[in-house]
Amino acid sequence: MKPVLRSLAAAVLASMAFAAPASAEIFFSDTYLSIRNLWQDKQPGYAGNVDEIAGNIAYANAWTYGSNFVSLDLEQFGHQDPANILGYKGQHANADSFELYAVFRTVLSGNKISGTNNFSFGPIKDIGLEFGLDLDTQDDQFASYKRLITFGPQFSIAVPKGFWTISVHLSKEWNTSAFSPTGGQSFDVTPEFETAWLFPFSVGPVPLKFTGFANIILPKGKGYVGASPTGTEILAHPKLMVDVGQLMFGKPNTIDAGVGYEYWYNKFGNQAKYLPGTQQNAFFVEAGYHF
Repeated sequence: MKPVLRSLAAAVLASMAFAAPASAEIFFSDTYLSIRNLWQDKQPGYAGNVDEIAGNIAYANAWTYGSNFVSLDLEQFGHQDPANILGYKGQHANADSFELYAVFRTVLSGNKISGTNNFSFGPIKDIGLEFGLDLDTQDDQFASYKRLITFGPQFSIAVPKGFWTISVHLSKEWNTSAFSPTGGQSFDVTPEFETAWLFPFSVGPVPLKFTGFANIILPKGKGYVGASPTGTEILAHPKLMVDVGQLMFGKPNTIDAGVGYEYWYNKFGNQAKYLPGTQQNAFFVEAGYHF
């Protein structure tokens, strides 16, 4: 755990460095603290549903030359996915497993850096260069310690309200596995696609937000000799949130509550023909507060 915590701290410090250099100006920032509950989560290796309660803190900003996003998920799983002992497969503790998942993305804006609108045309509002890092660890039977780096262009789509971005990346993942003969995994470089959106609208007096993200990761090899080949991974996480702060207290963008749906195909790249618990269709409820 200690190397993971050090890496998480480094990611947060890096985001702060990108977010506020001495000569930069922060035009927008938002910190969102939330909790969600999924009762139909899937964990590879277990065919049934798994209970999940997750807390999240996310920070986003727009600054002089681009934007930054940092997210940290703290996820507690039910007894269906027990913790292991010392990362050794098959030896379970009398505790439920726990996961930390951190995401960092920074985008350098073509229009902001050039001081022009040369990167705007048609439906494209801007084109940026995006760098990303994912860090993950979970103390279940697989004993994963994921490190993923991404790099590629991000396209910002012109929308009347809110935002919509589409990213095209190359990605490289390293991981560990209690089932690997050496404990390590190194996957192939592969294309990865990401999109994120926020569309605010109202139905009568009720202010709503349709928001979320989706990722596609193409097959990334086996990770280690003797492992099953990975398949195309698809994760979609849309949600419909009520702006409770505006509806009840006249304070927009403070309190959100709503429902969502998480579709995960070939979870972590695992395929159903080799492993159960890799196809997820999970509804969830979420409530959060913006600082």
